[in-house]
Amino acid sequence: MVADAYGRRVGLLFSTLIFSLFTIITGLAGNLWELYVFWFLVGFGVNAENGITYALVAENWRSGRGLMGGLVQGIYFVGIVLDAVVSGMIRNWRLVLVSVGVASLALSLPLVMLAPETVGKIGLRQVSYGDLFRGRLLAVTILSTILVASAFLYTIPLVSLAPTYLKAVKPLGLNAWLIALPLIGIVAYVVAGYASDVYGRAETLIVLGALALASSITLLITARVNEGYVALPIALTYFSSSIFAYLGIWISELYPARVRATASNFALLLGRLLGGVGPPSLRRRRFMKSPPSPSRRSPWAPSPQQLPTRHRGFLATTDLGNPG
Repeated sequence: MVADAYGRRVGLLFSTLIFSLFTIITGLAGNLWELYVFWFLVGFGVNAENGITYALVAENWRSGRGLMGGLVQGIYFVGIVLDAVVSGMIRNWRLVLVSVGVASLALSLPLVMLAPETVGKIGLRQVSYGDLFRGRLLAVTILSTILVASAFLYTIPLVSLAPTYLKAVKPLGLNAWLIALPLIGIVAYVVAGYASDVYGRAETLIVLGALALASSITLLITARVNEGYVALPIALTYFSSSIFAYLGIWISELYPARVRATASNFALLLGRLLGGVGPPSLRRRRFMKSPPSPSRRSPWAPSPQQLPTRHRGFLATTDLGNPG
């Protein structure tokens, strides 16, 4: 709403401050609940940056918007690589977060001031979430949220757990695959964005959706038959995760400028919440119905030794001080 009411640059400045400051504060969390709350606010800032950036791309590029969206979203995988490098250099997770937050303040804020301003100041009273649920925009908002939630349900577990799973099963060429997967993601997002410009947003979505389904089924079958060969289907799922590459651009194109950033952030935030909560909820429900025996425990899940005990306390939780 801020970006629609007072300008894209002000919205980016505000969201960058939220992300940077709460990343620093998260590094100072004193217990697990504080960590959850602060990390949610970090995500709130990231989500706002994403939505406003998509609005800027939609308003500054007459053609090639999908390609530019793929480039912007593909940087996510660059961040994964940088996270691994920083975590390898700085072994304390608190210091990692503080360092990232300080770097964001130092580097991002000056760059925000270079962002082109595309809308005028109209004030918060002229921007309303109610506009997203009126007329034809109601169907657009519902479908956009469903698409984003589906994309997050696919990409969050994949990118978060696939490297851990590969380390557990140790396929041939493990280190090469761990390096290759983020690179595949970057290339896939750029290709998907370009394809959406050439062949259409919906048509590209259908093709990538079919590939995502096929690669997921292949991964499940391969994991049951011979886990030593799971790297290839995981690589295919990484490629098909590019279904998310241009969604933000597509959503921004469907809304008028006066609510464009608001609508994009609404769909992304609600989709992020549904996508983030969905997998753990399903996992918990399955576990409550039929707890797996130790011999059948999935390598995607942490071992009992990695889980915190009630009496250890937050600061002594296993592996918490060593993200690498």
